[in-house]
Amino acid sequence: MNRFEDAFMGGWRLANIFLVQTGPFLTPFIPASVADPSGTGAGIISARVQRPDRIGSGIPANRTRNAWLDPTAFPCPSTTGYTPASYAGHACTVGVSTNPIGRFGTSTVGDVVGPGTINLSSGLSKVFDLSKLFKLRFEGTFTNVLNHANLNDPNLQTTSSAFGKITSARGSDFAGSRTGQISARLDF
Repeated sequence: MNRFEDAFMGGWRLANIFLVQTGPFLTPFIPASVADPSGTGAGIISARVQRPDRIGSGIPANRTRNAWLDPTAFPCPSTTGYTPASYAGHACTVGVSTNPIGRFGTSTVGDVVGPGTINLSSGLSKVFDLSKLFKLRFEGTFTNVLNHANLNDPNLQTTSSAFGKITSARGSDFAGSRTGQISARLDF
């Protein structure tokens, strides 16, 4: 190419990063200040969270951001059975207004998988040689070019009425909304 053609057609650089990953492993919990089903004092005295019982898969039939987890799969621990009031989204009073049951919940650490991430980030640049001493570099970089909605983690506090719901998207540092910048730099 001649110099004029090369100035417009040659020397472009394109860089892409494509990320596809499963969601993080998460753990539903009963807040430390709310209940002490085990009767060990681990919750109320030591301020450590306890876990609910786990019954079923925990995944609703039609998973959406408003129903990422099935509340009926994460009840307050019990030895006598579960009622609608013992499912996630309601208060857990075992060990507070009733006697403790002497065991921890059956839900294990990391047994819930959060939403995955899909992200394409791209950059395009070109250097123009103005003379032997001067070069002009134009560059544009964008994160989440496809503007794919990457959901944040669901609410895992079993006593919250928002349990299992996702109330926001990930922030810009973690594959959030599309962002970009365009720059020019003169090198001499």
